[in-house]
Amino acid sequence: MTKVFVRNPYNYDMALVSQETGLECKDPSLAQQHLKDECDINVIVERFGVTGQLPTTPLEPSYGDFSGVSDYHTALNAIKAADEAFMALPAKIRAKFDHDPNALLNYLQNEENRDEAIQIGLIDGKPVVESIVSAVETPKPDA
Repeated sequence: MTKVFVRNPYNYDMALVSQETGLECKDPSLAQQHLKDECDINVIVERFGVTGQLPTTPLEPSYGDFSGVSDYHTALNAIKAADEAFMALPAKIRAKFDHDPNALLNYLQNEENRDEAIQIGLIDGKPVVESIVSAVETPKPDA
């Protein structure tokens, strides 16, 4: 029969075991020490006592209706399709907008540019209402 070892404060040195089995990290710290005062609760409370203001974040939260956004992949595909459509335009038109699809979108959203956009061929000359009515009234061929 073997003797059972029972740990107790008289035969077990926890500090020695901790030194022998503990993890010692000798790598330099990657923590940004210059930000320690911004994270210290004592400093935050002391500043609040002096100024009466809580610390603010650099970016305020924003709210909006994002119900039309499905997911990242769909948004990325939409951007990719817009870039491809822009690159399909003639080089002269792309140069007019400094090869920037966003500049083209801003241009097209301005109603004052409608006549010039029709002249260039970026949009159809029909008013939007007429285009919708003609699309609805056009009979579809039977299969």
